[in-house]
Amino acid sequence: MATMIRLDDRVTIERKTKARDPDYGTEVDSWEVVADHIWANVQDVLSSRGEKVQNGLATATQPARLRLRKFHIVTPDMRVTLHGRFGDRVMQIVAGPALLDDRMHVECMLEGYSNG
Repeated sequence: MATMIRLDDRVTIERKTKARDPDYGTEVDSWEVVADHIWANVQDVLSSRGEKVQNGLATATQPARLRLRKFHIVTPDMRVTLHGRFGDRVMQIVAGPALLDDRMHVECMLEGYSNG
């Protein structure tokens, strides 16, 4: 028997679109909302050695596991905004989606970055 998944976090899923700059006519990447403020389960993953210093710039990766209902279409080229108590975090999808054992939910691995 599969365990119950608590969908107690809110997320927004976006996909990249191409748009034209009105002044210069060049292509500009923009993000279009696919699913806005949907319920999901987000678990932060403790990262070992997640901090690096390159050329004097300190960066840290913040991995997380995202689980949501399978009828939400998620592809690896999308990004996810996590809406939490301490503000919004924009994260990219680095792995998945994978169908879970209960056949009702999918799981993706996310990664966010911070400087400083």
